[in-house]
Amino acid sequence: MSVNDRLVIDSRTEEIVRARDWLAEQAIRAKFSRETVGDLKLALTEAVSNVVCHSYDSEPGHQIILSLSVDDEALILTIRDFGRPFDVSLYQPPDLNKLHEGGYGVFLIHSLMDQVDYDTSSGAGA
Repeated sequence: MSVNDRLVIDSRTEEIVRARDWLAEQAIRAKFSRETVGDLKLALTEAVSNVVCHSYDSEPGHQIILSLSVDDEALILTIRDFGRPFDVSLYQPPDLNKLHEGGYGVFLIHSLMDQVDYDTSSGAGA
C-alpha cells in the first residue's frame, strides 16, 4: 500500500493532537502494528512539541508542515518549520542516571525511530 499525504498545522501545542490523530490514521491504514503506531505518535508529539517550543518560542501563528510517505519498504515523516533551526551538533543525550525535568524529547525520538535526519540547509528548521 502506498500513502502520500500532507497536513499543515499551526504552531500551537493544541495542534499536536490533530497531527497525532492524522498520523495514527495513516499508519493504521497502512497496517502498522498498534505498538508501532504508538511509537510514531510519541515521536511526532516530541518532535512537534520541540518545534513549537524551541523553533517558534511557543508563539502561535507559524506553519508546521507534516508530509508522510508510506510504501512497502518504509514510512517517512517529514516535519518542516520555518523557525530557528535545531543545531544537532550541540545536542547532548540526557544522563539517564540523573533524572531531571525536560530534555528527553530528541533522545526519545532517536530511541523510537529507525532513522532520524535533520536538514537545516534552507536556513529553517527542517
